[in-house]
Amino acid sequence: MICEVPITFTQATLGADLKIPMVDGKQESYKIPEGTQTGSKFTIRNKGFKSVNGNWNGDFIFTVVVQTPKRLTAEQRDLLNKLAKTMNEQPPVKKRGIFG
Repeated sequence: MICEVPITFTQATLGADLKIPMVDGKQESYKIPEGTQTGSKFTIRNKGFKSVNGNWNGDFIFTVVVQTPKRLTAEQRDLLNKLAKTMNEQPPVKKRGIFG
């Protein structure tokens, strides 16, 4: 079984304990490491679908997708700009029009 699990920017950056929905309707805890990137795959052994020919369960594989926020508060934007400066990144420059 393979599925996509959305995570936040901070979860990807700092690491997190996720609750992953399983095929049997239960949830399984899984700790992702800090610095996790979009597209990273993780495996939970023996938690996938039951084998057709046997008495064993397959593995459950999930891929994380980092969700970037679309709207930020002024405080959140300021904090991210400060973070970018500490990482030698340049925050986006607001372009001004001809009259402003």
